[in-house]
Amino acid sequence: MSSHGSNLCVTVIPCSGGDLIDILVLYGGNSAEREVSVQSAVCVIEAFSQTAHRVLSLDWRGKAPSERLLALAKEADAVFLALHGGSGEGGELQAALEQTHIFHYTGTGPSGAALALDKAAAKARMEEAGIPVAKGTVWNPLSPPPELSFPVIVKPRSGGSSVGLRCIEEGADLAVYRGGEPMLIEEYLPGREFTVGILDGEALPPVEIIPNGGVYDYRHKYEVGATRELCPAPLEKGKTEQLKDLALCAFKALGLRDFARIDFKENHHGEPILLEANTLPGLTKTSLLPLAAQTAGIPFPALCERMAALAAKRKRDL
Repeated sequence: MSSHGSNLCVTVIPCSGGDLIDILVLYGGNSAEREVSVQSAVCVIEAFSQTAHRVLSLDWRGKAPSERLLALAKEADAVFLALHGGSGEGGELQAALEQTHIFHYTGTGPSGAALALDKAAAKARMEEAGIPVAKGTVWNPLSPPPELSFPVIVKPRSGGSSVGLRCIEEGADLAVYRGGEPMLIEEYLPGREFTVGILDGEALPPVEIIPNGGVYDYRHKYEVGATRELCPAPLEKGKTEQLKDLALCAFKALGLRDFARIDFKENHHGEPILLEANTLPGLTKTSLLPLAAQTAGIPFPALCERMAALAAKRKRDL
């Protein structure tokens, strides 16, 4: 990716004929997941380099969209959001785009995006829909912690990529959070861990996640070799279908669109419990949505094409 101006980063891939769409890739953002976003964008642009699309990429810094960004977005047939966390995944950018009649961006709209990124609100909505979720409570680190049965999982109320996620063994360890942002404290679930990708209304094969020691935190998620991922997950057919059905129910309950990734862990009884939903899941070399798609017979370039095509269709349908 080559820089042009202070924030603009543009790559042009020449067209070679056929039914083409121009794609604007937005990456970067203003969250702790900025590095992951850059990695996703590199992989997405590389994937589109294997096609005949003309691709522009823009390092968006999380501010109100500039006139330049909006002009590029209106010109493009699809705006590909390679963003994770913050206002890029939480609905603010989506709302700003829609205010200028740009609806052809990838992923979920403003309300669903905002709901899914707020883990506590999303869990409440899914619980209302009858979906089993991990028990937990929001804790403001300026206040004393609630009475807890340890160990517990502590993670930011908003955000993804397992940034800030820790398994806390005893109350004294909570001191590391004093004075920080609101956190979500959840019961520790001891069973197997899975994720289910959703693409265009269909559930992809579940992935089993097996960290090599510890919990599935940021390091285990992005360090090559730190985690084993089995896809399709070695499950009986009934359990596979159960996970897929729960993922689709969560997708619908949260008002999501196009694609997502839904995370689960088993309780003491081996029952799947929903952890959270990701509306702009990672697209890096170690990410799980591409793995599930590949298992379903959708190579990574074709996955990116389908994501962009879903957004482009909204522009054509206006």
